[in-house]
Amino acid sequence: MTRQNLATPGESISARVSIVIPCFNAASTIGATIDSALSQGNVLRDVVVIDDGSTDDSLAIARSFEPRVRVLTGSNRGVSAARNRGIASTAGEWILFLDADDLLVPRTLARRLKTAEGTGADVIVCDWQEFFDHGDGTVDRTVGSVDLEALSGSIGTGFVADIWVTTAALLYRRSLVEKIGGFREDLPVIQDARFLSDATYHGASFVHSPHLGARYRISLQGLSRRDPARFWRDVLLSGRQIQTRWQVSGALTSERISDLAAMYNAAAHGLFRAGDPAFREAVAVLRVSGLPVSRRNRLAELLSDIAGHRHAARIAEHWTRTQRIVNGMCRRSEVLQPPPQHRPRPVDRTS
Repeated sequence: MTRQNLATPGESISARVSIVIPCFNAASTIGATIDSALSQGNVLRDVVVIDDGSTDDSLAIARSFEPRVRVLTGSNRGVSAARNRGIASTAGEWILFLDADDLLVPRTLARRLKTAEGTGADVIVCDWQEFFDHGDGTVDRTVGSVDLEALSGSIGTGFVADIWVTTAALLYRRSLVEKIGGFREDLPVIQDARFLSDATYHGASFVHSPHLGARYRISLQGLSRRDPARFWRDVLLSGRQIQTRWQVSGALTSERISDLAAMYNAAAHGLFRAGDPAFREAVAVLRVSGLPVSRRNRLAELLSDIAGHRHAARIAEHWTRTQRIVNGMCRRSEVLQPPPQHRPRPVDRTS
């Protein structure tokens, strides 16, 4: 475990951090987000807000912080394009991508940079806390921490399986960001996960800075929640891109083949449940690639052949809900069941 060094409140750290904040219609949160970026003590930093064609007051609020922050604006092109524009317009040795509704905890940059000193790490990962707005205040959830061993283990495959870290908890060395080539603009929903995956593919070294440094706002308006089919189409496309990269480089190992099978099967199942016809494409990719199709996807395919895809998806959803109800009733029945009575053993009176 890397030793943790903490900067004192008056200590200045020479490394510069560029904080890139993409923003689209975030008038209710962007002010607090910028405040959190500016409240980082004596760390050398530049903060750039890229307004991605907002139609609310986001741009005006961001410009109220000038000249302490730089504000760029343009037509709506998506979060990846906004981040890439921020990368190109900054020069810090380190880059932090801060979404317009998330927050940095005071002094987290100093803590992360101190952790980075002497390690040569490419990515510094701190802990984060999820929260959501509720009535007149916010509700905090448990603190999340990265499984560094699992993350390091995924470097060999270039695919981060079942690992998620909010971007605000990640501090990237610029040289790594440039090696990756920025964020994928053709993956509008899963660009964060793909960027982390690409970091592992390029052999990035990670180190944990054990402190709470970021707060991640849970929003029901997130694209992955509003459009699950689009999310799974992104997963499918990303898998095909990764597979091609491995094939071209001659690095398609058995472990990576297993990763691809899991990725494609997850995408197929998600697309089927979302009623999206790309379900067939995902199953076809599995077969063409010689990868096993999971049992549930084979059943979904058969049901689709019989009833049609959308009707089959509704049948599956109804079945799942019925199972949940039955399982819930069984659990309640077990709770209400009286404890077994211990009857005395009968006495053998024949002897």
